[in-house]
Amino acid sequence: MSETAGLRFVEENDGQNFYAEETLGGQRFFTAVYADEAIYPACVSCHNEHKDSPRDDFELGAVMGGVVIRIPIGG
Repeated sequence: MSETAGLRFVEENDGQNFYAEETLGGQRFFTAVYADEAIYPACVSCHNEHKDSPRDDFELGAVMGGVVIRIPIGG
């Protein structure tokens, strides 16, 4: 799945975005993934303290997730 690969890519490749084409439910999509970085101390503390956060050791500048955009290709 491109979303999982894209999230891994933006976490491992600082400053780079991920782009791919994928098929979901028989429909082709252009998929883009952009890193969601911790840019404010409040982002870090909220994510580190949230009960559903997968980690509690985020720091400023860390990739905490991603923004996934899918655009249908064709008609």
